[in-house]
Amino acid sequence: MSIEVNDISYTYAEGTPFESIALKNINWKIKENSMWVILGKTGSGKTTLIQTLNGLLIPKNGEVKIDGLSTRDSDIKKIREKVGMVFQYPENQFFLPTVIEELLYAPKNFNKNISKNDLYNILNLIGLNSSFLNRNPFNLSGGEMRKVAIASILSYDPKYIIFDEPTVGLDYSGRKKIWEIIKKLQKLGKTIIIVTHWIDELIPFKPNILHIHNHEINYTGSFDDFILLGENELRKKNISFSEKLKLYYCSLKNNIKLEKLFQY
Repeated sequence: MSIEVNDISYTYAEGTPFESIALKNINWKIKENSMWVILGKTGSGKTTLIQTLNGLLIPKNGEVKIDGLSTRDSDIKKIREKVGMVFQYPENQFFLPTVIEELLYAPKNFNKNISKNDLYNILNLIGLNSSFLNRNPFNLSGGEMRKVAIASILSYDPKYIIFDEPTVGLDYSGRKKIWEIIKKLQKLGKTIIIVTHWIDELIPFKPNILHIHNHEINYTGSFDDFILLGENELRKKNISFSEKLKLYYCSLKNNIKLEKLFQY
């Protein structure tokens, strides 16, 4: 099964003086168990694109299908049960007084049973213990809130998980822990889609790359092939060529295996 994006376009405030094109003629296929990162400068359409994948936005032209179900005319609840989204600053989505209530909300909404052991397993995966269940999510640290937000998605076990800038606002330690969680999810067979500006942090994953420029796709392919485009070409694509990325580029160009340097 897969997610299929078929020739979609999206325009905000169409037909008004504030009309703004967000996406143009996007075609994309996301196979099950794969990992993708969406790149592009601010305003290129990245967030609009991921919001079409679980029906938050319905494109006027084209179609998005999730395992054969169209977001246009299928039960949107079935779509969102398959596609979980961890928003940028997802802790702003909290609205219940305890962590356990936050974790139980989605399973109840989707009529899914979740046991105490399931909750403990999710907490273990994200690196928290059971003492957090009765705590107020608004009183947690930034990194802890981000973990709870991820746990609230895992509580209903979606097949596809979208992360919109998952490490934004976190320090190095916090970012590392989030990437470690994503690595665990990858090993569990989840299909993962990430929007981020921190491409060098994705070296250990080597995800597929989708790059958007001027609201259109201008690159799809492997991570290594993208890096091998070189510094000048990547800078044109608004990709910061960090020292870490330069080192990885040189290792690829010279066929030197340095994978251990980039592991979490």
